[in-house]
Amino acid sequence: MMFITVIRYGGLLAVFLIVLAVAKRSYISNFSNLDGYIGIAAGLFLLLGGAIGVRLIKRNSDAAARPELSVLSADGFSNRELEVLLFLCHGYTNNEIAEHLEITRNTVKSHLKNIYGKLDVSNRTQAAAEAKMLNIIG
Repeated sequence: MMFITVIRYGGLLAVFLIVLAVAKRSYISNFSNLDGYIGIAAGLFLLLGGAIGVRLIKRNSDAAARPELSVLSADGFSNRELEVLLFLCHGYTNNEIAEHLEITRNTVKSHLKNIYGKLDVSNRTQAAAEAKMLNIIG
């Protein structure tokens, strides 16, 4: 994910430098030297870098907010099903589970269907209660 952000940032830099080069050659520009262009570029990239930094910090804080969960018994469950079950027991939505585990919402639904079958329940509230009652989640 970080690699994609760096590539996007580099692409924006390249596009901006091309725009500056075209503006320098046109009669639209009022700057007689390169200092004005450098100042504009520095200001824009300072703002852009700050925005990207805020987004990355938010992502890291979301990852740090991942609860410390424990599995007491893993009988019959795959590792991924247990991860989904742990998030389910902490009240996460399907979208939040998918985001944290970096899987699609449909994959979360598939894991939940398997979990419901293994616990012999029909909804997420029952699944959380059953998992805690059977000491699968502690």
